[in-house]
Amino acid sequence: MHAWRLALLPLLILTAALQPAEARTHRAHHKPHKERTAKGTHGLIPAGNGVVIGVLSGDTVTLRDGRVVRLAGILAPKVGSPKAARTAQAGSSQDENAGRPPWPLAEESRHALEELVLNRTVKLMLGGVDHDRYGRILAHLMVRDGRRLVWVQDALLRQGWAELAPHPDAPKGLAALRRAEDHAREGKLGLWADGFYAVRDPDTAFRAQGRYAVVTGRVLDAADARERVYLNFGADRRTDFTVEIDRRDMAAFRARHLSPLDLKDRLVEVRGWVEEHNGPMIRVTNPDQIITTDGRWPHRRPVRGQKEDKDGSDAAPAASDP
Repeated sequence: MHAWRLALLPLLILTAALQPAEARTHRAHHKPHKERTAKGTHGLIPAGNGVVIGVLSGDTVTLRDGRVVRLAGILAPKVGSPKAARTAQAGSSQDENAGRPPWPLAEESRHALEELVLNRTVKLMLGGVDHDRYGRILAHLMVRDGRRLVWVQDALLRQGWAELAPHPDAPKGLAALRRAEDHAREGKLGLWADGFYAVRDPDTAFRAQGRYAVVTGRVLDAADARERVYLNFGADRRTDFTVEIDRRDMAAFRARHLSPLDLKDRLVEVRGWVEEHNGPMIRVTNPDQIITTDGRWPHRRPVRGQKEDKDGSDAAPAASDP
């Protein structure tokens, strides 16, 4: 062997020995950071910071720069207004602009949010639609508690001071928020200790008319009526509890290979605003408003070459948030 090759041999051996160690060091430095970021943001997109200077309700805050932020994915009790409360006590509803009377525990819910964010810097995270119909920013909030980053929505749900209110652009972390609410419901914490927020069955759904509620029951019949799909929970469609899904909103179900028609004879939990339309009814705009109580909802395999309905390409509109 030539002398120059003998001279290079120790260098080549040293390089080969160092390269795996450097690669391991590089991976150890970067991989945990990516995992923490994915776990910490739940698929949400950072949208800057702000200092909270006011808490209007259990799900709405004002920032120092003038922005109003509505916490996405949850619904806290409505605080109403003094005028609305006086009108309700007087038994009169002549002033339609007075708003609605406050819901039970509204002030306690607002105070819980104050404890988390008032006069603190929060990180805004977006999960899809970034404004509601009132022009407020729809965002998830993160706040530092020492070294820990607290997801404000998760904390409020876990303490029982808000209800989960999925919207069409729900974040990947929706399952985590659902678990947080389940924790509060099982422990009868916060709102769940008050009968006003009790989970209803089809026979008592009418008691929640005009407000947001969770209803559980068995789907007796599922019908496709051209422009709408109906889930009927009673024998009399004119008086019993019903779920209505507009044809335009079926695109969100098809995107997940789900069909509400498969829910016939299944026990389900549905959440939304209870209206009066031939009995109590909830309009469902996205699949996350419905879950099966056994956690199983048959997925339909997509058929190759199958054409979408004419309305199938329509985007699902944002759920109403009075």
